[in-house]
Amino acid sequence: MSDLGLKIYVQLLIWFILIVLSSVSEGEARDTYALIKSKSTSQTEETATGFFMEFTDTSECPLALNKVNPHAVAEFGTEFTDARLCILDVDGKIDAEKIRQFLKKEKPSVIICLGALAAETTLQVEKKIPVIFAMVINHKGYPALSGKNVTGISMEIPPASLFVQFRMLAGQVRSLGVPFHPDVSGRIVEEASVSAENMGMRLIKIPVSRPDRISTELSKYENRYDGLWMLGDTRIYNTRTRAFFDLVEFSKKKRKPLLAFSEAFLSAGAFFSASVNYRSLGSQLAMIARLIVEDRVPPSDITIRSPVGTYTVINRHAARSLFGIKLDKNIYESVDKVYPE
Repeated sequence: MSDLGLKIYVQLLIWFILIVLSSVSEGEARDTYALIKSKSTSQTEETATGFFMEFTDTSECPLALNKVNPHAVAEFGTEFTDARLCILDVDGKIDAEKIRQFLKKEKPSVIICLGALAAETTLQVEKKIPVIFAMVINHKGYPALSGKNVTGISMEIPPASLFVQFRMLAGQVRSLGVPFHPDVSGRIVEEASVSAENMGMRLIKIPVSRPDRISTELSKYENRYDGLWMLGDTRIYNTRTRAFFDLVEFSKKKRKPLLAFSEAFLSAGAFFSASVNYRSLGSQLAMIARLIVEDRVPPSDITIRSPVGTYTVINRHAARSLFGIKLDKNIYESVDKVYPE
């Protein structure tokens, strides 16, 4: 072989090796899934754990480091065989620049936002990368979440599921009074009313424009409902009002079982709570994320979904107070947890 022929042969061999190496590199490339938390709480940690567990066959979760000291690690990344996962905790602060730099560094294929603060701030700086939101109460009240690159999972458990579980524990309940602020929860109540009617129940709508008048509004309709349903209506129930305590006091006084949206309200006297199962929520988020990344389904083609799992808790003290000697203790076997334990 001539020197020229040898030179050409060597060049072709080098190009061939480079092409092979490039192909191997591309084959090993992993998509990055970025998870942004509004703040570290037990609920966000459970959700994040459920999400990460979908990428490993073991019970070990890389978020264990964050659980030891949630504020010690602001950014955390880990590698799995088919994906790279990273996490950012904005610690309750509106910091668009921090999120911008995080996304610039990690270059994720999809972003999962836990909480309204994380979702709204992320969507201020990112309009193209797919975003999946979760843990946003009444998400329809956030215009930013209707973008073309956005989908998510609501925090509202389907009313039909709630009503079925409530009726199992309080069989005498045939109608539910639901206090709500028309500007915040009007649409939710209208949809829930249809579900109740289909089940042979009545939903008594109780508009409350002023939180300090909730007791007055409840009294107007008290002969029309057997139980009460507390929505996650932030205009009525927040740290600046006593509306929740007035609701509980009314429930106790009138002996009307109260269905709340979080276990946290049972210590104050709510009878029953049905909330999202956060580990299941994380798993559900992972499946949607993979649908977007691996199957190339646009977020705009994925409707906002309801959470798939619930976590139910009954208040033992409230049950005894409400039902007295008529209490069927078998109801305790129908829930995930009895409070107090």
